[in-house]
Amino acid sequence: MEKIVKILSIFFVFFTLSLYSSVTLKSSNYFIKGEPFIFEFEAKGSSIQFPKIEKIDNYLVQDLGTSRSLQIINGSYSEKISKKYQIVPESNFAIPSFQFEIDGSKFQSQKKEIKEKKATQTISNDFSLKLISPKKDIYVGEEIPLKLVFKYKKNLQITNLDLQKPHFENFWYERLDTNNTRYEENNFIVQELDYLLFAQKSGNLEINPLNVVVQIAKRDSAFGGFSIFSAPIEKKIYSNPLNFNVKKLPENTSLIGSFDINAELDKSKVQKGQAVSLKIEVNAVGNIDDIKDISLNIDNATIYENKAKITKEYKGNKLLGKYEKVFSIIPNTTITVPSIELNYFDKDKNKVITKSTSEFIIEVVENEVKNEPKLEKAKEIEKQDKKIVYKEQNSLINKIIFFLLGIAFTLLIIGLFFYVKVLKNKKDKKETTLLKKVKKVNKKEDLLKILLPYLKYSEELDKLIFKCENTADFKKLKKEIEKLIKKLDI
Repeated sequence: MEKIVKILSIFFVFFTLSLYSSVTLKSSNYFIKGEPFIFEFEAKGSSIQFPKIEKIDNYLVQDLGTSRSLQIINGSYSEKISKKYQIVPESNFAIPSFQFEIDGSKFQSQKKEIKEKKATQTISNDFSLKLISPKKDIYVGEEIPLKLVFKYKKNLQITNLDLQKPHFENFWYERLDTNNTRYEENNFIVQELDYLLFAQKSGNLEINPLNVVVQIAKRDSAFGGFSIFSAPIEKKIYSNPLNFNVKKLPENTSLIGSFDINAELDKSKVQKGQAVSLKIEVNAVGNIDDIKDISLNIDNATIYENKAKITKEYKGNKLLGKYEKVFSIIPNTTITVPSIELNYFDKDKNKVITKSTSEFIIEVVENEVKNEPKLEKAKEIEKQDKKIVYKEQNSLINKIIFFLLGIAFTLLIIGLFFYVKVLKNKKDKKETTLLKKVKKVNKKEDLLKILLPYLKYSEELDKLIFKCENTADFKKLKKEIEKLIKKLDI
């Protein structure tokens, strides 16, 4: 009878555990393009083995971490393990069924289809996020001022703000450093960020909504204020999208704006083998980064070029830029430096404008041949060996001075020897007591045994002794104790 009861008890325990053995997939049914999608698997049981998840539909899967909790069911332990994962999908996908091993049995997770969803602007009385641009119809490469304006109510207890890193698809962009980007307006805190965008292709292009993740302190319902103990509430605020009609530039040009090109030659006549410096400078109202690098190809000349230097600034709502490049030209004969042309589209005049540099002629002058002077052989000069005799004079005064200096040096060496010996004896004397014992200790328990007799000796030492019982960083605390013992001279 007892045997049957034991068998039934074991069966009941395993049956109960099997009821609690499970695997659950937790995730949203949709994702927003450009944002990370997070999903979670939660498994329960006494022995759990997760599958290795590295890719889903060719998207790399990132493991965000694991959390564990323990529960007791009828005297038996059961564990709950949760694992979070992240992917960044581009289109609709499915989370496939994965196999989990729990308490010796195999469990299959559910398969789930995830659909793409477009973000829409958040409508709220507490928050506002807007994208603003004065331009809608533009050309490829034309600068587009863009302002991101975020507002939130002044009385909100914001604990953290996290702005999504912009991803302006089909646009090249840069952040502008502008002043007075944060201010108050009608009981709202307003924060502005300025960008400069450049369309990289033609067509109807859309900038997807940006978002800000806001963490707000949770209100305490009992007292009406904000609780510092509760976890903050997290909200994601979306902006509006922006659409642009981007037109192609005319053929044979990739620049738009207003450009000037100049060239300077440091000299026009040189001797053979000498170098001439040619400086090219382009000043622009527009995107100077779109300019093609200028190069020279001239027959009968060796050409060296420095790397082009580009500078730019946003001033008076205009993008100003400068392109500078220097060439060193070594002509073998008289040569012509050709004119350099620059084409750009002037939007105000609605036409392509061509500007060019002057043409230069570099004349090479043959080196003058000079008659070399004849060198006559110098007459031999008779050498006479002269013997120089130095008389060494040693006076009695010099001998006395050297003798006294020798005695002084000897006394100095002896004095230093005894001084070092006394210092060493003092140090040895100090370290023979408590400090020497403490330095030899490698365990927290042994250190406490040595220090307990010195309780009430010093308030500072008492604090360190009590701290020693709970500290995790034993080495750091030991160094503090050694310093204090030296200071107290015990």
